[in-house]
Amino acid sequence: MGKASKDKRDIYYRKAKEEGWRARSAFKLLQIDQEFDIFQGVKRVVDLCAAPGSWSQVLSRNLYVPAKQSPDFKEGDLPLIVAIDLQPMAPIEGVIQVQGDITNARTAEVVIRHFDGCKADLVVCDGAPDVTGLHDMDEFVQSQLILAALTIVTHVLKVGGKFVAKIFRGKDTSLLYCQRHLQFVRIIHLLKGLRRKIFTTC
Repeated sequence: MGKASKDKRDIYYRKAKEEGWRARSAFKLLQIDQEFDIFQGVKRVVDLCAAPGSWSQVLSRNLYVPAKQSPDFKEGDLPLIVAIDLQPMAPIEGVIQVQGDITNARTAEVVIRHFDGCKADLVVCDGAPDVTGLHDMDEFVQSQLILAALTIVTHVLKVGGKFVAKIFRGKDTSLLYCQRHLQFVRIIHLLKGLRRKIFTTC
């Protein structure tokens, strides 16, 4: 990693600490929303592979908290946010935590129950495997994680909904894109900014 990249990473690390984010990855989601307005009209959202919770924090601060502080606040109108991970994480205001496996069909059923039988407007996934330094291995494990995320997305995301996920670019990337084109009408590749992203819309 070059000095400029490391310095930029450290800037975001310090900024995350100052603003109370659990990880600097919070700025990735904020950047995507700033550019594509993905939170507009969202009432139900799922955060896959959520721990330690920085993206769930972004969802809470941008969806749940403003709705709760609105003069027209009604309990039944609050956005519903479900965060899923195998690992437990500290509570976040307005976030329902599900400790479960995204490859298990029962996890999708739990999400739908929390949404009273409805499906999500938005699903986000910032999950990544523990990096080994072996790029081919890391890329393969990440691709399997994304495939698992895509599987649960088919069960919990409504038609016309949005899916935001991270991938490691590699030799299997084109295969992932082809699979996504079977499920989504429009795919936007975000290769600039803090980390590589894919933003997809049904």
